[in-house]
Amino acid sequence: MRVKTVQINWHDKLPIFSIDFDHNYTNTTNGGWRFATSGGDNNVRIWRLRTPSEREADAQQPAVEFLASLNRHTAPVNVVRFAPGSSRLASAGDDGVIIIWRQVDETPGDELEVWRPAAMLRGSLADICDLAWSPCGRYIASASVDNTARIWDAREARCLQVLADHSHYVQGVAWDPLGEFLVTQSSDRSLRTYRWHRDVAEAGKPGSAVATVLSTHYSMPRIDDDSAGEASGKEDDEEEHKQQEQEAEEQKMEVDTAEQAKPTTTTRKTQRLFHDDNLTSFFRRPAISPDGRLVATAAGVQRDRTSRNTCFVWARDKLQGAPVLSLGGHAKPVVVTRWTPCRFGARKADDGSSGWIAGDGDEAARMVLAVATQNSVAIYDTSVSGRAVGLMSGLHYAAITDVAWCRDGSHLVIASIDGFATVAAFDQPTEPLEIAAAT
Repeated sequence: MRVKTVQINWHDKLPIFSIDFDHNYTNTTNGGWRFATSGGDNNVRIWRLRTPSEREADAQQPAVEFLASLNRHTAPVNVVRFAPGSSRLASAGDDGVIIIWRQVDETPGDELEVWRPAAMLRGSLADICDLAWSPCGRYIASASVDNTARIWDAREARCLQVLADHSHYVQGVAWDPLGEFLVTQSSDRSLRTYRWHRDVAEAGKPGSAVATVLSTHYSMPRIDDDSAGEASGKEDDEEEHKQQEQEAEEQKMEVDTAEQAKPTTTTRKTQRLFHDDNLTSFFRRPAISPDGRLVATAAGVQRDRTSRNTCFVWARDKLQGAPVLSLGGHAKPVVVTRWTPCRFGARKADDGSSGWIAGDGDEAARMVLAVATQNSVAIYDTSVSGRAVGLMSGLHYAAITDVAWCRDGSHLVIASIDGFATVAAFDQPTEPLEIAAAT
C-alpha cells in the first residue's frame, strides 16, 4: 500500500465534501481513472488520476490531472455520484438542487472537457447531504436535513415520493445493486430499510408509494456479564430504555416493557446502535456490497472498554434482524463506508475459515471494504475474519468526509475538510472479477 496526499488547489483551499469515480470512463490515449470532487467553493470539479507508470515517469507532476470545473450550484456542494452504466454525474448541496451533468462534444477552451447540465431536480426544502443512483440509472435517492429522503425520476425530472419517517437529519443513503431495497441513515440514531417497488415507479401513477418501510433499527439485544453490566452503568441502561419506549410510541412499534429478570450471571439488555445528533459530522454514509449481500453502516456505537466506535454490517437475508458483524476498535466515529466496485478471487482465511462469507465458487469471491472514521481509514477483506488488513491514519488535519474506489479496486481516494485529498494505491490480491450490472 502506497499513500500520498496530493497538495494541489482542489477547491480553492476550501473543504472537499465528496468524491466519486466514473466507472464507465475509458481513455485509450492516456489511460487512468476519471473522478469528480465537490466542495465548499460551490463547484464540482472533474479530474483524471494518472496511471502508476505516468506518475513514476514524471514524479514532479501531481498524481491527478484537472479536466473541468462545473459551475452552476449557488452554495457548497455536499455530494457527487456518477450513474451506473453511463458517465452522467449527479451533484447536490446546500442549495437543495440536484443537477445531473453530462459531458458534451464541444471544443474545450482552457479546460480539457466540457460538461453541461442535462437536468435539474428541484423540490427539496433544505440542504442535501447524500445521493444514491438506482442500479438501472433512472432513479435517484436523496438525503436531506429536513428529516426526509426523496426518490426522484431523473429521466422526467420529478419527485416520486418523500420518505418522512426519520425524526432528524438524514445524512446518508445507499441503493441495493440488485434493485430491491434502499437504506437511509439519520442522526435520529436509526437505520431504515425501504423495499423498492420499481414496477409502481414505472407505472407512473401519481401518489403511488414507490418505496415502503421494510425495517427500522435503533437498538439490539446484548448479553453482558455482571461486571460488564455494572461497569456500563445502570443510569445509562435506564435512559436507553426510556428513549426506546418513547421512539416506539412515536413509530407505533411494540416495546417489551416486561419487568427485568432477577440478577443472574447474564442479563438481557439492549444497546443503541448509532451515535446521536451530538456527533460532529455532516455525513453518515452507508454502503452496500457490489453483489448486494452485505450492508455496511456508519456512526455505529458499541459497549466496549477500549473503543465504542464501530461499523455494523447487516446481511441481505437478515435485514430485519440484528447486524451480523461489528467492525470495531476505531478511535473516532465512522463517517463513511465504501466497497470496491469489483470482487476478487476467493481464498481461505488464515485460520482456515471462509472469512465473513460462506460459500463455494463464485459465492466465495471476496470483497474489500473501506471504513473511514473522522481521522483514519481501515481496509477490510471479507476473506479475513475479525480484523482490518490495512490502516491509514494521520493523513489530514481535519475530518475525513468521503472515500471512493476506482473501478478495479487498485486505488482509493480520500477527501477531507482540510481541502486536500489523499491517493492510496494497493496491490490487488487477484485480478478483479467484474459484476454484471442490474437492468
